[in-house]
Amino acid sequence: MRRCLALLSVGLLAGCGSSAQLGAVQLVPNTPPAVAPAGDITWFLDSEPLTLDTDYHGATTEDTVVANLCDRLYQLQPDLTVRPWLVEEPAMPDPTTFVYRVRDGVRFHDGSAVTAEDVAFSLRRHAEDGNDESDEFGNVESIDVTGPMEVTVRLEEPDAQFKYRMAGDAGIVLNAEVVNRLGQDFGSPGRPDACSGPYYLDRWDAGASLTIKRFPDYWNPELRPLTESIRFVWGDEWAAVNSLRTGAADGAYLDDPSMAPALSTSPELSLHFGLTTSAWQLIPTDRGPMADVRLRTALSLSLDRQGMAEAAFRGAAEPWKLPVGAGTFGTGKELFEQAYQQIRDVPIRPGEQDLARARDLVREAGPPAEPIVVANDGTAVGNVLANGVRDAGLKLGLPVEIRTVPPAQFSELFASPEARAGVDLIVNDWYLSKPDGLGMYDNVLPDSVNNYLDFRDEQYESTFASAAATYDDLQRARQVIRLQDEYLGHMLSIPLVMAPTTLAMSNRLTGAPVSSAYLTYPWAADLGRRS
Repeated sequence: MRRCLALLSVGLLAGCGSSAQLGAVQLVPNTPPAVAPAGDITWFLDSEPLTLDTDYHGATTEDTVVANLCDRLYQLQPDLTVRPWLVEEPAMPDPTTFVYRVRDGVRFHDGSAVTAEDVAFSLRRHAEDGNDESDEFGNVESIDVTGPMEVTVRLEEPDAQFKYRMAGDAGIVLNAEVVNRLGQDFGSPGRPDACSGPYYLDRWDAGASLTIKRFPDYWNPELRPLTESIRFVWGDEWAAVNSLRTGAADGAYLDDPSMAPALSTSPELSLHFGLTTSAWQLIPTDRGPMADVRLRTALSLSLDRQGMAEAAFRGAAEPWKLPVGAGTFGTGKELFEQAYQQIRDVPIRPGEQDLARARDLVREAGPPAEPIVVANDGTAVGNVLANGVRDAGLKLGLPVEIRTVPPAQFSELFASPEARAGVDLIVNDWYLSKPDGLGMYDNVLPDSVNNYLDFRDEQYESTFASAAATYDDLQRARQVIRLQDEYLGHMLSIPLVMAPTTLAMSNRLTGAPVSSAYLTYPWAADLGRRS
């Protein structure tokens, strides 16, 4: 029997519907369909977008807006499946060649037609060194216009993730003429967008608000927005709470689900929880004691993940055994769920046997000469999780030092070896733009910029290559499970908690997706009134 379980003592419930349940949290892909226009609404963001050019910067804030402006070659659905969007299903004359037929009748917001040349221009731009999406094109050999409405992409090796890449920011199709004309001003306030999505950029008053409006000539009749316009405003988490409770904002995707209790008592709001591809974890570096797999495993064995989930998220999260969220399980869901139950060395709450084994590993490795330095971003969640690591260290006689890094500098830990030179573990919620665990497990390949451990293992590389080259979903799922076993065997990161995507919305509204698909799917197009 399917049921909705209370997440919090105040009676906060996950929205019911077509759902997945992996523990205490009921997860749904969508809110019920809207039946009437919503007019103009106000949506809250956690900060002002830095730019609307995702090749320059495409984080959560930017993607929440751009998802409604820009179409992609493929489209990620609320249930985290993908389907061809601006192109038809590609022909594959061999495992490394994709021949895309661009759909006829698609127009950019300036009225010009989307062409094969625009598609090729966009993919080449995304692939340029230094651009945010360039890592998605590392396996691409060539991108060519091969017909009037045809683009052919050739890979160096087979890549089963490529369709997922084309459903993310790497698959955005831009108007080449607009981008070239605007140059470095593209994506800035006061400049038009260069996209073909169901909404266009109407106005961006820097520092105040950003408004998008329904595009009347959108090409796909399946996606006709009910909402005329969305005005985005921004502020910190308590500004979000106040705006939502007072009705100054109609909705928000909450960056921090622990904000939910402050909203749950409002009779004017509903809260919904959805599948996510991400998981909170500890990212180790090759500096100091965490370079030793025995100490990483010992720490994992001693962590109270249940307590961390309760303290950091007030019950609105799952203690979790994987470095990826359940949104990566896809068509191999049953296989992944069975494998999840067999995971070792990642207890939800450590027992005496776990702690005894952890202490044996510490004795075998030898006590570290200096404290383990754990970096977090200073948020409430980051602080609680870091303190959970310190508590685990105390059980093993391992000194742990917590280092708070301001949010503005926190991202530098991932970009700069110098910034993380004094850090052993980084508390982080690692978001995947693709609903496939390979997007996490490729971070520790030898040529990855995210291989902070400098990990190298021929068996792991071979298992990864085999999984990445397998286009059959179920066969690939079996290989990814083998890969995740190897990943956790080396404890290449230490899983902590899975926090669901959290949507807070006025009771008069419905239709918006709840899963993490909102970062690339045009969620505002589904938004409308309940009646």
